Amino acid sequence: MITEITSKSGTSKITYGIAGGYFLQPVPKVIAMLLLTFAGIAGTCIGGLKLAVLLMLLFLVLPPILAVVWKTQIGVYLLMTVAFFLSVGLRLIPGIPIGMSIDFLILLMLIGKGFRLQFSRNWSQLKSPLTVIILVWVIYNLSQIANPWAVSRTAFFYVIRPAVGYLMLYFLIWDTVKGTMQINRIFQYLLFLGWVAAVWGIYQFFFGYFEWEMAHVFRTDTVHLVFNHGRWRSFGPIGSPAQYGIIMASLACITGNSFFYKKTFFAKLTMAFLFLCFLMAMVYSGTRTSFIILPVFYFVKVIISRNKKLYLTIILGIIGLIILAKVPTDNYQIQRIQSVFKANEDKSYQIRAANRKMITPWILKHPIGGGLGSTGVWGQRFSPGTFLSDFPPDSGIIRVAVELGWIGLIIFLLIYLQAFFKGTKGLWQMKSNAHKDKVESITCLLPAWGLVEMGQEVAGVFPMSLLFWIFLAVLFTTLKYAKNETEASH
Repeated sequence: MITEITSKSGTSKITYGIAGGYFLQPVPKVIAMLLLTFAGIAGTCIGGLKLAVLLMLLFLVLPPILAVVWKTQIGVYLLMTVAFFLSVGLRLIPGIPIGMSIDFLILLMLIGKGFRLQFSRNWSQLKSPLTVIILVWVIYNLSQIANPWAVSRTAFFYVIRPAVGYLMLYFLIWDTVKGTMQINRIFQYLLFLGWVAAVWGIYQFFFGYFEWEMAHVFRTDTVHLVFNHGRWRSFGPIGSPAQYGIIMASLACITGNSFFYKKTFFAKLTMAFLFLCFLMAMVYSGTRTSFIILPVFYFVKVIISRNKKLYLTIILGIIGLIILAKVPTDNYQIQRIQSVFKANEDKSYQIRAANRKMITPWILKHPIGGGLGSTGVWGQRFSPGTFLSDFPPDSGIIRVAVELGWIGLIIFLLIYLQAFFKGTKGLWQMKSNAHKDKVESITCLLPAWGLVEMGQEVAGVFPMSLLFWIFLAVLFTTLKYAKNETEASH
């Protein structure tokens, strides 16, 4: 496969290829397989099985990683895969620097993009509905290096990489994806990865964790996070049950909404099947905040649909939720859902409420916060013993307010608000239903995610810190090309 980059001085051809596990095209498949076998044998002889696996993985992964410089879409697919399965690698091989590979991959994609821009000189490609507010967010985060209240500058360099690097994926997808067909492929691959994760979590619920997963739980002393009220919570290939539940709930909303837009029986059956898988995985995760996503999603959908016939369903839905909250039951999963409506009786909620009340005066007196990485795990590592390092950031809203101040919180919320309002406006202007399901689904998820940020971290914790920007890129890229298709048809 050949990629051509055309400049004013002529055409430069970069040749690379994909064969099976992404081998370089000039290398015959037979030779590639022989080299792969040799790497495995050599690794086994020199350093045992682990070295052999690492050498074989390096041989399989290195070519596509280098290919992302010229073919950004390969990088997008790789990053989505890593987003779902990064934690699996960390559980199998503790301490492996997979996180750094994400930064390196994004850097290679940016280098390739910068190289191509040198030829085209068309910087207007980066202009999008969210460009200004995202650049403001980036500049504000970078300015935290000079925060006078920051105790540790080292923590800044650890936190700034995902804080700024991951959102670059938004621009890469916005500029690279050409046409709705490519958007559909990205979206379908995202649903496929989500389905694999859902099946993984369902398996964990019925048959228990794999031996190496259980070993990881005890090795990292996280039993208290995955074992509640005599039940083991499902987390699939994701890092925590909380993030797993949020992702599964989000995908359940997407597939449930898409069901009503699909025209063929097979397409509707596929969406219904995926919806049930995601819903089961969400419930088995035991993540209470994920239960909020579905009703909020539907409420927003009804409001922005401007369909008065659907307004009655909100009343019926509220009645149904009241019944669900009050009905006596011995079912643990239903009891877990009911606990969402009894937050005042929950000890963990009472502790979080007390912490928020305590930290609020401090936030108001520090408009730019205490600096990136000043609280939570990074705070305990780089500034132990300080007031903020001992403060538990129990939600995305609180973490942003503490580390970036109320000014940073305003910018953070403006990203949500601007994405929602521009997504809604674009949805209302769409003439065709061909791509409306994706636009409507992601737009309606934004208020749900924003509400969940009050109780959990969404956009600030991996893998949602990566998937969040992919979702936004899909939203506005779909709107861009849907508008172009509409104009071309007239």
